[in-house]
Amino acid sequence: MFSDCRFGLVKYRGREYTSDIVVHVDGTVTPRKKEISRRKHGTSHLMAEEELEELKTENPDCIIIGSGIYGALETEFRSAVVLPTCEAIERYNDEKRRGRRVAAIIHVTC
Repeated sequence: MFSDCRFGLVKYRGREYTSDIVVHVDGTVTPRKKEISRRKHGTSHLMAEEELEELKTENPDCIIIGSGIYGALETEFRSAVVLPTCEAIERYNDEKRRGRRVAAIIHVTC
């Protein structure tokens, strides 16, 4: 579960992250693959749908995108819940408490 959210930092399972992360259905964390969006859009501040492909193979009930503290990260998603990061981690925690299989991509700045 997430326990802290502020500009440049989120805390998940007691560990602080200062870079964008992907939280997989099994709870493991990997760095966000920003290069996918950079190749497609020339920037990592417009997230490409292709960034979700790996998570979709995990068959989540829900994918949540934290679009930055101020919600500035743009997305082109139809298949995910997109919220400003602090709201996104609250939603993630709520979904986990309900026993749902949840995955997330969390942007820690903007």
